[in-house]
Amino acid sequence: MARPRKVAPVADTSSETAKAVASPETNPSEVTIYPLRSYLDAGEIKRRGGPGYTVPKRHADALIAQRVASTTKPDGDK
Repeated sequence: MARPRKVAPVADTSSETAKAVASPETNPSEVTIYPLRSYLDAGEIKRRGGPGYTVPKRHADALIAQRVASTTKPDGDK
């Protein structure tokens, strides 16, 4: 005969979920990226070590996947 399993108590997550969904830090629609290499983006040349700029999240993900940009500010050259 199997013993009954202990179930963890379930908290009221509806308010927690609502806070997480409403919070822009959780899943931002725009992020700031920093060029790691020089590249052409939307008709502008973004230079390596240049200032960070804000782009839509999906565009940032594509640039990060190509390894031309990062969400963290790079350290200066030596």
